[in-house]
Amino acid sequence: MIKNKFDLGKAYDFFCAIPEKNAVSYATMITGFVKAGMFDKADRLYAETPVKFRDPVASNVLLSGYLRAGKFKEAVRVFEGIVVKEVVSCSSMVDGFCKMGKLVDARSLFDRMTEKNVITWTAMIDGYFKAGFFEDGFALFLRMRREGDVKVNANTLAVMFKACRDFVRHREGSQIHGLVSRLPLEFDLFLGNSLISMYSKLGYMSEAKAVFGVMKTKDSVSWNSLITGLVQRGLVSEAYELFENMPNKDILSWTDMIKGFSGKGEISKCVELFRMMPEKDDVTWTAMISAFVSNGCYEKALCWFHKMLREEVCPNSFTFSSVLSATASLAALVEGLQIHARTLMMNMVYDLSVQNSLVSMYSKCGNTNDAYKIFSCISEPNIVSYNTMISGFSYNGFGKDA
Repeated sequence: MIKNKFDLGKAYDFFCAIPEKNAVSYATMITGFVKAGMFDKADRLYAETPVKFRDPVASNVLLSGYLRAGKFKEAVRVFEGIVVKEVVSCSSMVDGFCKMGKLVDARSLFDRMTEKNVITWTAMIDGYFKAGFFEDGFALFLRMRREGDVKVNANTLAVMFKACRDFVRHREGSQIHGLVSRLPLEFDLFLGNSLISMYSKLGYMSEAKAVFGVMKTKDSVSWNSLITGLVQRGLVSEAYELFENMPNKDILSWTDMIKGFSGKGEISKCVELFRMMPEKDDVTWTAMISAFVSNGCYEKALCWFHKMLREEVCPNSFTFSSVLSATASLAALVEGLQIHARTLMMNMVYDLSVQNSLVSMYSKCGNTNDAYKIFSCISEPNIVSYNTMISGFSYNGFGKDA
């Protein structure tokens, strides 16, 4: 086994010493270069490989490597050079065209393929979904089912459930869920988690709980998906009961419960949970600071922000947005200036959420000029940016500027 570039060098020396190389030796060496990210050497060796030894293995290895690395131009070049384009290379290229945003090229290749497998169909369906075309992706899934030559697998169904979740299509998701029981597929952890995620995101908690209840095996994703869904629907007591029964709580589950109790105004419970946590990260600290802000405890939010810094936990953009909101509510300009300086030091001042929060902070502190300077530096302002700046002008008596 090639473990590092030193071993790869020895492997290449051994390869060069082989008097009669074949398709396997070429493909193995190219695979080693591709896995090591040495595409220049992989490409050079591929060019030296006799045509009869290239297809299909060596070509597919290099093609897949380029696609995984996002080197689409090089992938197209390799694909076009393949003499006999079989199902693996074509499926990889359909997926590649979809990732490039070239749906027309992907569909054209898909339609020309004389043989398709489940990977081909799933790649094309997923390509439509990722480009925002739910109806086209769903229609292709129905055609896949109707033609019946290729059977859907768990990955195809997971793609469908994710699309139904993201496009808010409960009816279609329920229909596909009904299909699962009629297919010769094992209702495994992967499928169960996909369904819980879909139903939870769409707010159908009874269905999510039903799926959770019949799952023989559950992991942290199963538990957290259901807890998150319950918290987002305001069912905090139910979420907490589930949380307490969770065998292996992780940072996400603790943080979700902090957010849940924050939404109910139970700050003392948030603090209790935070202190019970065996480990904390920047997301947890931010959730705690946001809990103070959303419940009007602005001084405590600032206090906990400084505590976070003392613990040497690096703030993220959401941390800064929350703590800037606290300084804005307190009209604490000096504190706001210090936090602004810290965003500059950490190169977060160009994050849109931070910029919007800075505009709000300066406006509420009565410093409209600096608020407008920040606003003017936003490369792509959104509706929040405009509304915040307009509100700032109005708040400070500059109605005409608003």
